[in-house]
Amino acid sequence: MKSITRSKSQNLNVASVIVGTIVAAGSLLGQPLWADSSAPMISAQASKDVQALGLVLGKSTIVDVPVPIKRASLANPAIADAIVLSPKQIYVTGKGFGSTNLTLWGKDDQILAIFDVEVVLDVARLTQQFSQLLPEETNLHLTCSNDHLTLSGTISSPAKLSQALAVAEAYAPKKVINLLKIYPELPIDAKVSERDQVTVEVIRGTAVNSVKF
Repeated sequence: MKSITRSKSQNLNVASVIVGTIVAAGSLLGQPLWADSSAPMISAQASKDVQALGLVLGKSTIVDVPVPIKRASLANPAIADAIVLSPKQIYVTGKGFGSTNLTLWGKDDQILAIFDVEVVLDVARLTQQFSQLLPEETNLHLTCSNDHLTLSGTISSPAKLSQALAVAEAYAPKKVINLLKIYPELPIDAKVSERDQVTVEVIRGTAVNSVKF
């Protein structure tokens, strides 16, 4: 039975053994349990050169390997999950926002392939949600890179800015970089209500605390 090796910090328990048995049984029947047959497929190379594997959070990809594998290892199972479908196929799912490594070994216990797995947010879905909640904000841009979600462009008011950041934080907690600017800017002598003052302070705090290096 093929195996998925977890990181050294996680010990194999009875539950994981049961899961592996169920998956193996599904594979023998020709249709692995809970594997989405409509998932896209990529062809991997039998090489020690690191290969890129991009995933959308909550989505899966089937990795097709040219030669049979003996085992597979995920450096950070919190970022992605992997199920061995057959000796030449691995079903990989994005579980968390970030990056990790997937290593495959061949029957001779030599490294067969190494993947840099990057799990990103479904930016298209988030953009659609912004269009529904803030249809008048036409200069709001989203980019996802380096484990962070960046908001840029302009927005019409502090209240709208607070709303946009709240939506973004729900998708990428503590990983939102705020580069949005309020336009048109408020006049210098404009009176700001006490509620607006609190909102602006919270926004500034969120923007600073969300940046990690």
